[in-house]
Amino acid sequence: MKLKNLLQGDPGIGPCILGIGTFDGVHLGHRKLIADIIGCARERNLPAVIFTFDHSPRKFLSPEIFKGYLTTPEEKFSLLLATGVDYVVFRPFDEAFAAVGHEEFVKDILINRLQAEVTFVGFNFCFGARRAGTAEILASLLNASGRASQVIDPVRVDDEVVSSSIIREAVAAGDFARANRFLGREASFSGEVVHGDHRGRVMGFPTANLQLEASQKILPPNGVYACHADTPEGSYPAIVNIGVRPTFDRSNHLLEAHLLNFTGDLYHRTIRIRFVQRIRAEKRFPDMQALVDQIHRDLAALQNIIP
Repeated sequence: MKLKNLLQGDPGIGPCILGIGTFDGVHLGHRKLIADIIGCARERNLPAVIFTFDHSPRKFLSPEIFKGYLTTPEEKFSLLLATGVDYVVFRPFDEAFAAVGHEEFVKDILINRLQAEVTFVGFNFCFGARRAGTAEILASLLNASGRASQVIDPVRVDDEVVSSSIIREAVAAGDFARANRFLGREASFSGEVVHGDHRGRVMGFPTANLQLEASQKILPPNGVYACHADTPEGSYPAIVNIGVRPTFDRSNHLLEAHLLNFTGDLYHRTIRIRFVQRIRAEKRFPDMQALVDQIHRDLAALQNIIP
């Protein structure tokens, strides 16, 4: 399983079975497409290949409506490689690529460079400059060169079509029961643990803190969440606060995770927080003791959610 940048020369893969998409979230719909790619590849004894982008085309083309990622490029590549495909090939999405016409894209990239024998796409696939290419146009262009294409039908959960847009809306609303059903796993946030003001330790609830200010991911609303925390030492249930700590008149956006039954030092180490359920909104308390009392109630709620 290998990651290749298309701008760094010939990927050297040879004839393959190919899937194309942005794959933000690598959700259940994406996984159905990938499973079909792998199945076809194994039947034909060819490598299974994903072609995607380092960043969302929407972030480049329409930054004013780009709301954030479900998965960072690094997370996306890792999730894609873990599906069992043989290669993930990406092309940085930039001005030059945005100007490539749909016919040139098929001839130069799909046929000449990636040598796709069969190309799999989603039901709502569009490509090329100004999104002029459709799944029907793709099939016609590939058929003219003796190649084939397959369009994957939408995957439904709770009678709704699985989409990255629905999942972004659910995460932004803090509805992780819904987001996680469509993802097929817990939505997560990863980062390096940084020093805070150590008030949690003073109150008896030490926290691992992650900065959120520069995040390009979709974040849930400020509040308290039941989570799993994956650390280099293992996974632990965690009570997580996202917000600005109004009780102490702070303003920087921070994720604070108190890991149950964890002892050790996580500073400058990377952890992953997997969201399970929202417990309550963030609020200002009249004093520290009132906050401590509420944290005890939050921990009781956590233990009911994640025994």
